[in-house]
Amino acid sequence: MKRLCRTTGPDAVLCGVCGGIARYFGVDPTLVRVATVLLVAFAGLSLWMR
Repeated sequence: MKRLCRTTGPDAVLCGVCGGIARYFGVDPTLVRVATVLLVAFAGLSLWMR
C-alpha cells in the first residue's frame, strides 16, 4: 500500500506537498506545481479555507 506524504530534498519546494502528490501518482512534480498554480489562478481554488 502506497503512502501519501510530503517529500524532502530537491522536490520539497513549498513544504514538499506538490512533490509528495507527484511521487504518490508517479508524475513529474513540475506538472503538479503548474496544475496547482492554474487551479488557484483560474478556478478559484483557495489554499486558505474559511
